[in-house]
Amino acid sequence: MKFFLSKAAGSTWYLEILLGLFLGLRKGEILGLKYGDFDVRNRTVKISRQITANPRNIDGKKVTGYLAIEKPPKTANSNRVLRVPEAVMKEVFARKKLNDARKEQLGDAYIDRDYISCMGNGLPHSVSSFNTALTKLCSRNGLPHLTVHSLRHMYATILAEQGVPLMKISTLLGHSSVHTTFEYYCEVMDEQERIIGFMNDTFVPEGGEE
Repeated sequence: MKFFLSKAAGSTWYLEILLGLFLGLRKGEILGLKYGDFDVRNRTVKISRQITANPRNIDGKKVTGYLAIEKPPKTANSNRVLRVPEAVMKEVFARKKLNDARKEQLGDAYIDRDYISCMGNGLPHSVSSFNTALTKLCSRNGLPHLTVHSLRHMYATILAEQGVPLMKISTLLGHSSVHTTFEYYCEVMDEQERIIGFMNDTFVPEGGEE
C-alpha cells in the first residue's frame, strides 16, 4: 500500500485515490462530491449524491453514448457523514486551489458546478475515467490491477483486520444492511482468525508454552 501511494502521489487522481482508500467511497460518490459537502471546521464530508452514466442518443435498441448525471446515493444508508483524515483534507484544499486557477484562466468557458473531481472545464469526469487512470497507474509501476472498488475493499478489509465492529463498517460503507457487509467481508474476518491461530500454534518460543 505504501508503494502504491508513493506512486499515486504524482498522479492527477491522487485525491480521488485517497477518498477511495481512506473513506471507502464508491466511484460515483467520489465523482459526485462538491466542495460544499465538506465541513472544514469539523473535518467531515456529507455523502448525498453520486454520478452515474445514463444512456443517451438511443436509436432503436442501440446506445450511442452515455451522459454523466447526478443521482441520489445508491441506498438510503448511503446518505452519511464521514470524518475526513487530515491528509485527505489537505489534498481537498490543494484541488480547490487548482480548480480556482482553471476557472480564472478559462473565464466563462469554465462550467463551475462545484465538483472537486472534474475535467479542465469544470464538468464531471466520465464514470469510466477513474478506473482507466488506475489501470494505467498500476501498469506503469508493475502493480496488480486495481479498480475503485478495490480501494473500497481495501478500506473495509483494514477496518475488519483492526477489529472494527461489523455494524460500524457497514455504516461507514453505506451498505443497505449489515447483512450485505457480512456477505462481502465474512471471509476476511474468518481468515484473520485462522492467521492468529496459526501464529499462536506455530511460533511458540522454544522451551515455553506461550
